[in-house]
Amino acid sequence: MIKKTSKKIWEFLERILFPHLKNVITVNNSIKEIYEKQYKVPVTVIRNVPYQLVQRSSVAKPLLPANKKILVMQGNGLNENRGAEEAVLTMQYLPDEFMLYFIGGGTIINDLKQTTDELKLNHKIIFIDLLPYTEMMEYTRQCFLGLIFEKIDTMDEHRFSLPNKFFDYVHAGVPVLSSKAVEIEAIMKKYNIGAFIESFDPAAIAKAIIDILMKKEMYNQWKQNTVAAAREYNWENEENILIHFMNNLV
Repeated sequence: MIKKTSKKIWEFLERILFPHLKNVITVNNSIKEIYEKQYKVPVTVIRNVPYQLVQRSSVAKPLLPANKKILVMQGNGLNENRGAEEAVLTMQYLPDEFMLYFIGGGTIINDLKQTTDELKLNHKIIFIDLLPYTEMMEYTRQCFLGLIFEKIDTMDEHRFSLPNKFFDYVHAGVPVLSSKAVEIEAIMKKYNIGAFIESFDPAAIAKAIIDILMKKEMYNQWKQNTVAAAREYNWENEENILIHFMNNLV
């Protein structure tokens, strides 16, 4: 019922509203290109990214086990088709040197906890409820890899996904392991800040993670490169784009 209603609303917007639009904002270049081609309107990209200076403050105290390599998947969108289930299953194939932290909430948290119990992985998988942003980032800074496993073959919203957690990882100085969502792939290749999974097979994901651990020089370069990426993708820059957009509305 919800999907049918959403489709009707979208059809109404396409028929009544879009033909009269003169200024549009969207969140990434892929969607910009689609809108401009389909609706023949100019589109401005403004990304939802963190303030740079706030996220670069020093870590006040150790919050995570120092002798572990921490994988993190965070945010308020731990939902279906985001690869969280595969992240849990992957922990079966990783040595105890690794731990997985889920920080945030979503529609499948209870299912993830149940699977964790069934597989007896409670010593390797930790769930932390939603935290204030700055507090969450204190955890994120201490992680080894940030995970983004969007199911890019399900629908466009995942194929063109550019989730907030991607920029959170970057600003925390944490390299990323991701599926090949178009926008994420473009930024990761531009700055060389992580690697991609080739499938959602948990054993293959675990192998990719272990390979990263073994390539210390490559990993350290990724970590260093996050500084340059954060220097481009921050709210100080996006705010200027928004101000310019607003000034040109009149």
